[in-house]
Amino acid sequence: MLLSLFGLPEHVVETFVSRLFFILALITIGPWILVLVYDFVLYVFRAAGYEIPYVGGRARGEMRPRAPSLTERPSGHRRSFSLARRSEPMARATGALRTEAVRLEARVRHMVEESDDDPAVAVG
Repeated sequence: MLLSLFGLPEHVVETFVSRLFFILALITIGPWILVLVYDFVLYVFRAAGYEIPYVGGRARGEMRPRAPSLTERPSGHRRSFSLARRSEPMARATGALRTEAVRLEARVRHMVEESDDDPAVAVG
């Protein structure tokens, strides 16, 4: 009924609507597909470049490419995760948030890290 108000046959309107939704789907999904294809091509290129004789990474004595780690630094040292206060001064907050920052800083200031040779820690 509504389609006849436009003066167009139903199959023309249905074709237009289906093509419109197909284009919208391509606009939505297309960039994600491009990112996945780029990631795969980059992985294959880096892996193949490592294996090429005489010029690849293996021939030059380099390590195999691997994903970055959250626990190791590029220097090889492990990162230490701690809630203790940092040695450098904290940035000062201004305005209404300053009282909250001072309260949190005071709580962190009184934290003491425990160690294995600490006499205050009783092992029972």
